[in-house]
Amino acid sequence: MEYFLQEKYKEDKNFKRYLDDNSSFIKYLNRNPEYYKEFMRNMKEQYKERTSDKISDAMNTIEIVSSILDTLK
Repeated sequence: MEYFLQEKYKEDKNFKRYLDDNSSFIKYLNRNPEYYKEFMRNMKEQYKERTSDKISDAMNTIEIVSSILDTLK
């Protein structure tokens, strides 16, 4: 595995957890380090770390706060 992937594995807990859970990616990353982008896309999708997921979570939080304020009136 490429050095930067090994470092990422040591540093990023989500990277490590996803790679441990989906060990088939090790084979792909060893053969072609360019597969890293696909790996990261899949990881972010599973752990809901995409920008769209973060925006959705923020909107849900705003809606909850707004509904609580409406009930307090």
